[in-house]
Amino acid sequence: MTNAARFFTLLLVLLCCFSYDADAQFWKKWFNKKNDRVERLDDRAPVIKDSDGNDKKQPVIQPKTDPHEILYPQSVKKDRYRVDLLMPLYLNELVADSVAVYRTTIPKKALPSIQFYEGVAIAADTLKKLGYKLDIYVHDVTDELESVETLVNAGSLDNSDLVIGLVSSKYFPTIARFAKRNNINFISALSPSDDDIQNNPYFTMLQPTLQTHCDVVQDKMFEKYKRAPRVMLYRSDIPVDNAAHQYFLSDEQVPYIKYNCDKIPTKEQLSPLFDNTQVNVVLMPIISDEYAAELLKKLYEWFPEMNFEVWGMPSWNDMKDLKKPNAFPNVAVFYTSPYYFDVSTASGQALVRNYEANYGSSTPDYMVFRGYETLYWYAYLLKRYGTIFNPYVIDNGMAPFTRYKIKMTFDTDDKPLYNENKHLYLFRYQGSSYIVSQ
Repeated sequence: MTNAARFFTLLLVLLCCFSYDADAQFWKKWFNKKNDRVERLDDRAPVIKDSDGNDKKQPVIQPKTDPHEILYPQSVKKDRYRVDLLMPLYLNELVADSVAVYRTTIPKKALPSIQFYEGVAIAADTLKKLGYKLDIYVHDVTDELESVETLVNAGSLDNSDLVIGLVSSKYFPTIARFAKRNNINFISALSPSDDDIQNNPYFTMLQPTLQTHCDVVQDKMFEKYKRAPRVMLYRSDIPVDNAAHQYFLSDEQVPYIKYNCDKIPTKEQLSPLFDNTQVNVVLMPIISDEYAAELLKKLYEWFPEMNFEVWGMPSWNDMKDLKKPNAFPNVAVFYTSPYYFDVSTASGQALVRNYEANYGSSTPDYMVFRGYETLYWYAYLLKRYGTIFNPYVIDNGMAPFTRYKIKMTFDTDDKPLYNENKHLYLFRYQGSSYIVSQ
């Protein structure tokens, strides 16, 4: 199936399922809807009788024994669960008068959400065959009638059991406040920014923060090279790069030889930093994969007789040069990533087959894998542990690919902030070949 045919097929599905009804502003729902009212969590506590025979709610909060223990209300197991997906689909731009505006390719800004949706759809069909009962709603947050503020203020998410957001951090405060107020878990599946969310045990980031990546990189470097000198090539004129290099500077155990690369340095400027008698360990807290690639090329072109191990940022996963044969053969590149989708596994092969059957391609994008895995794992948690599955997220065996490590993040005063995935893979690239370790 060509990209154009795939695009029109997908839009047809979306158009057939889209609704502007004020009481149901959502499109696409799998399985059969149940009209039974779903109560708020504080209405679901088990009921017992007092001495006079009157209903009395049973306490659901247990005594606190650990200062880091989060006190959750009692979980509720249900026959069916409702899951709401929030994502920017730009349907009003893609479709005019029920006709697709773009006839050849899907616009880049809409592509990640559509690919994530494709993975969710495959997971939903798989879960249905396994006996799961889910009502899944997808909301296009770029539509004024389905904006985050509208959904929250209109109570459209009140009956949700789980909210998954493929949205930027600017939406977090509104959704996170709603989630905490209603004891509904909100899973951020995209952004690595926390937008300063605090004291919210119902907000989870699947994408680790930049600081988490930097902490892991520094730990791995220190573990491998306890005494080797380290060169840091950094930038201070780009805010996110400046923040990254400050994370590394916070550890005095690692004395870096720093060189500012706000501009590409010359060979003469870099030469005194390196040694041709040993492996040169270089840290580059530079987010731009294109700028980092330019520096890597210089190391190969200017110092072909030397060997380098360069430790970079998670954004380097998009660096095209890493996949080119012999791009810089004397340079081994390391970076961290929360995801590694192995298509050779049984889960990977099953997803590829389903994707080809549904969308006509045997090469699903990694966002398809993420959509599939996110719904699959969290649906499992809902079914096994109920609406408040938070204390049991250590049960990650049913996640098809990723062994998530969801942990509460605390500030310097030991106050809880939010849940964050701390699991990271370490990629090592050299000569277009790579090794992945956990």
